[in-house]
Amino acid sequence: MKRLLLIGCLFAAFACTKEPAELSGGDSGPTLPRIVGTPTSGLALKGAISIKLTPEMAQTVATAQAQLPATRGGAVTRSGVGTIDDLLNEIGAEHFERIITYNPEWEAIYDETGINRWYSVSFDEDADLGQIGSRFAALPGVAVVEYQINPQYIRPMSVGPVIPASGANLHKTGETRAATTMNDPLLDYQWHFDNPGPDRYFDQPKAGADINLLDAWQLCTGSEDIIVAVIDEPVQTDHPDLKANIWSNPKNSQEHGFNFWDNSSVLDWKTPAKEEDGTESYADHGTHVAGVIAAVNNNGRGVCGIAGGRSNQGGVKIMSCQIMGNSEGAQTGNKNIKAFEYAWTNGAIIAQNSWGYLLQDKDGNPIPPEQFENEWNGQNFSAMRDAIDTFIRGAAAKNPDSPLQGGLVIFAAGNDGDVYGDAAIYPAAYSPIIAVGSMDWGFRPAYYTDYGSWVDITAPGGDAYTAQSVIDKKYYTNGMVMSTILCDDTMDYQDGRKDDDYWYGYGFMQGTSMACPHVSGVAALGLAYAAQNGKKYTPSEFKALLLSSVYGIDDYFTGSKRGDGVIVPDLSVYKNKMGGGCIDALKLLLAIKGTPAVYVKTGEAVTVDFSRYFGGDKSVVTLESTAKLASPGNLGLSSASVSVVGTKITFNCPKTGASLLTVTAKAGDTTIEREFAIVSRPNLAGNGGWL
Repeated sequence: MKRLLLIGCLFAAFACTKEPAELSGGDSGPTLPRIVGTPTSGLALKGAISIKLTPEMAQTVATAQAQLPATRGGAVTRSGVGTIDDLLNEIGAEHFERIITYNPEWEAIYDETGINRWYSVSFDEDADLGQIGSRFAALPGVAVVEYQINPQYIRPMSVGPVIPASGANLHKTGETRAATTMNDPLLDYQWHFDNPGPDRYFDQPKAGADINLLDAWQLCTGSEDIIVAVIDEPVQTDHPDLKANIWSNPKNSQEHGFNFWDNSSVLDWKTPAKEEDGTESYADHGTHVAGVIAAVNNNGRGVCGIAGGRSNQGGVKIMSCQIMGNSEGAQTGNKNIKAFEYAWTNGAIIAQNSWGYLLQDKDGNPIPPEQFENEWNGQNFSAMRDAIDTFIRGAAAKNPDSPLQGGLVIFAAGNDGDVYGDAAIYPAAYSPIIAVGSMDWGFRPAYYTDYGSWVDITAPGGDAYTAQSVIDKKYYTNGMVMSTILCDDTMDYQDGRKDDDYWYGYGFMQGTSMACPHVSGVAALGLAYAAQNGKKYTPSEFKALLLSSVYGIDDYFTGSKRGDGVIVPDLSVYKNKMGGGCIDALKLLLAIKGTPAVYVKTGEAVTVDFSRYFGGDKSVVTLESTAKLASPGNLGLSSASVSVVGTKITFNCPKTGASLLTVTAKAGDTTIEREFAIVSRPNLAGNGGWL
């Protein structure tokens, strides 16, 4: 299993001191700035460092560079400030450029976060990084020196390889209620959207261990005005089940993102990777993530996406920001920072991140996560952290009609929980970020998921070891997450994905990589619905709404379970460490609508007292004797009328589903009508009742 660590663009080794707001003068000389990271780990990118200038020096450099003569090719090689340029000349620096491109429309926001004070310095790869870093750290006006991480250490946050879908690795499911919602033939295999529970093959699934999506689709299926940046491997933008929901630059219809890995305008999903055993693997990860969010719905093919619209229209848009690939790649740093910049300047309001760094050094030795936590929790204003802050602050700043007045940054929590326990993993544990843990199809933590008090929310991420057939005792892929994978006919695949046209372009993966886009997709669906209802939120407001739109799962954390060569002996250690629970799409949409939701257990008589919504038990408001269901058939009921006894209604819903309920009351001579959502679910735990 790959051991991955979600961190920013630094490998921390030194303790922090406070970044000076200004340089001190006098005989004592300037206060030396921090040096962040180490050049000796082998993870540092050769021939480059990042430096953050003080506000005063940043302004001086900006003014001085504007007066410098243009260079061949337009590259900026010097600062225009003597003390800095003397050192640049001495080391033969090739570039001295702002990491974030100067943009007068955005500079006011950049001034707030300090992202415009970061500069990248490039020089000969054989130069001594440590010596050069120390020299820059001693210069007046330099606040921070940071060693960049070699981008070759970026990895997707999935566990194991993609498994192309086929009849050989799947048990056929019976028809579920999903089949009556959309006409996509593989939706029945997407248990993470609608989980019917155990069947004759598998005994571990539990009905309702999903994101409660089908009922949410009654209210909204997406909006073309919502853009999600998938910062990942490339997304196959011409995939037939994604193409209608791919973002295009309004200024260039052929631009659907950018390849930061190769520093190219062409997204590269075609280059395969050679594994140690001689086999090939493919850049499926970004396409799989994108499909969870926005595969096209109701188009008669393949799978569905959470906010994929309906019938080739109305889906949220996917912007592909490629920071990983199988080619050698351009040996430049700060790819993830540039990806965030591209996203916020081109209208994305959700940054979806299912990537991380290898949790080991160049010799294969493990790096304790506590080492990174100590650095991050110091007063460390790293370039990556500033980029995250800028996205949250600045996304949608140029779109006054956006339902979100800023941005959401969502990260996969990581896949080392079975090794490192509840250790905090950064940047996922950075509080402005939404950190997503992973559960299986029985409400339990996936064996690999990272966990801790820093995890904000849980979503289905799959667990292959929960899909052992009770009939033949073999393991099948049904318990993993199904989504889109590469289906480029110009490629010569060696994994059999082309053997059957029915399955071609679809496959299974597992990991917090797969859980994360479930939250991004539900967030996108919620923002689409907010726009539909004319509502607007700040990032903190919507984040609070999103994280409270969950159902409890801790009651299921009992006993033990099997993982990848390990046994998780006591699931109770995950309690209170998987966020508030699993994301619930319907709860989010109802919260946005402002409609109270009443959850009742499918197949059981449940009596609900509505007095709390009409002034409490001391109120003299009287309820009429009959209330009306808008869609009784959704609950398996034949009549729209339900009896009200005093202030109480008894529900006995034989079917999983949801319907609006109108309750009428009288206060004096005034008639009052209130709308509620009655939600019938087969398994309720934790906070499954009143919302």
